Amino acid sequence: MVRFELIPTRNGALIGEILLDTPGTLNAQNLQMVLAMRQQLAQWHADPTVVAIVIHGAGERALCAGGDIKALYYAMLDPERIHEADDFFANEYLLCRELHRYPKPVLAWGNGLIMGGGWGLFAASSHRVVTETAQLAMPEIAIGLFPDVGASAWLGELADGVGRFLLLTASRLNATDALAAGAADWALPAASFATVREAMTELGWLGQPHIDAHMLSQLIDALGGALQPTLPEGNWQPLRAQVTELVAGDDLDTIVARIDALQSDHPWLQNAQMQLRAGSPTSIALGWALAQRAVGMAYDDVVAMETLAAQHAVRYSDFREGVRARLIDRDGAPQWAARPKASDIETWLVARNQK
Repeated sequence: MVRFELIPTRNGALIGEILLDTPGTLNAQNLQMVLAMRQQLAQWHADPTVVAIVIHGAGERALCAGGDIKALYYAMLDPERIHEADDFFANEYLLCRELHRYPKPVLAWGNGLIMGGGWGLFAASSHRVVTETAQLAMPEIAIGLFPDVGASAWLGELADGVGRFLLLTASRLNATDALAAGAADWALPAASFATVREAMTELGWLGQPHIDAHMLSQLIDALGGALQPTLPEGNWQPLRAQVTELVAGDDLDTIVARIDALQSDHPWLQNAQMQLRAGSPTSIALGWALAQRAVGMAYDDVVAMETLAAQHAVRYSDFREGVRARLIDRDGAPQWAARPKASDIETWLVARNQK
């Protein structure tokens, strides 16, 4: 479930709080949660007394580890319910679009796992704070999906080509890496959330979004200087030049071959290589094609493109098969389809009536 609360501030304004509260599934989102967040954000948008939003996850393990993939799997198996999967992805993408454009400051508390749709919420927020436990990833190739929730565009905006590497390998960024890559704006200690929440109630909110956003930024700057979180050593950051070389160019086959042929004793690179080899060839090709198309594309067009891709994904075999192998039967042996041709992918991105 998702919980909402209005937090009163010292000067009478209100802060809207969104708590993703399914810790047993690492705060994974389902359709009901997504619809509830969209509705509540719209109400707060129209309420002049609400001046800012805070998004965080219950427990210590995750902001949000993505969508409720098991629920989607069972919907995909039933032709009478497959529309539920379409509805989930369409609304999840609209939620991220609405957050991306939200006129009031949105602070996302990036504690623990921030994956898939969870990273979508985080990336769309105006004030992105990680803690020392943060782990960011788009692991969709492991289940036959593709990096979505706007990631077709914003992965490409990360520093030194690391977004390309994440797309192809499902690798994780820790807090240090996220700051260096531009995936997060600030770092604060995991134990300081209550302090941040209380400090926000003491701000002199004006109900003027640009000024309020600047005040919130100044507050987080001050808290970061005072609290000084102890962050882990970066995994990607020391390797950023090597990663940039690995993903250079626009030919997917060449880049995949470079990563596959890599000789390294670094665990992060070894894991990336292993995940690339084990991932769905269709997911890799589709994710790459979407990222190439998204360059310079308007955000609305990215949402529309990803929605079409998701409609196809819930119907092609790799997504169902990837979820089955990883989460249902847990045999770890997905039978992936052969990599599609570029022309095949183009047909998937043409609007059509879905049954």
